[in-house]
Amino acid sequence: MPSIAVERTIGETKKAVLGGLSGYNDQKMGKQKYKRLAVSLRDGDKIVGGIVGEFWTTVLYIQYFWMEQRLRGKDYGTKLITAIEDEARRLGATRSYLDTMSFQAPGFYRACGYEEFGSIEGYPGGVTRHWFTKPL
Repeated sequence: MPSIAVERTIGETKKAVLGGLSGYNDQKMGKQKYKRLAVSLRDGDKIVGGIVGEFWTTVLYIQYFWMEQRLRGKDYGTKLITAIEDEARRLGATRSYLDTMSFQAPGFYRACGYEEFGSIEGYPGGVTRHWFTKPL
């Protein structure tokens, strides 16, 4: 009989879960494109900002976006978003989505054409997590 185990390391379980989920998704949707993407902002050899995401089926998911504080508000963020969206379009993306916290950049994403489609309140300090999407 199967048993449940709570684990502190996730490697083996994550590999099994992703393998099972990918197999199931392939059965239902056919084999789909999957690519990881990264766009960096560099000052010489140093990365001072960037976006990391993934493209799956026809959707770009922006996972991480960071930039040094001194560079914010100078249009670099918009250029980074444009660069990753353009690359995703080249791969066949028709939509993008992301999440951000209320103290991070919801206003920035709205200015870039993203629309909020959900949120969760209840994070420490009165913080809300927001989800945004945009057609590409």
